[in-house]
Amino acid sequence: MQGARWWIVIYDVRNDKRLRQTAKHMEGYGERLQYSVFRCWLTPREMERLRWELTAMLEPEDDVMLIPLCTRCHAGIRVTHALTKRPDWPDTPERFQIV
Repeated sequence: MQGARWWIVIYDVRNDKRLRQTAKHMEGYGERLQYSVFRCWLTPREMERLRWELTAMLEPEDDVMLIPLCTRCHAGIRVTHALTKRPDWPDTPERFQIV
């Protein structure tokens, strides 16, 4: 996928129904790292589509952050208390590798 990169998507939704809807929607885009934190491998077009979908789904009182990660940034990720759950951060996820 041309131009794909890792994104961290973080949200704070103030309504339980919208919160569940957002979590379910995000599961179609990436992997949950924490309750309201997902990592997603997205092209620029997919990121803009996700951003548009979340804008339509949520209210102004809700917050969403989409944070791009460069290769150097995701290589430097460190964790504590979760060494057995540490996610693998390949430069290109398997589903996007061209053989």
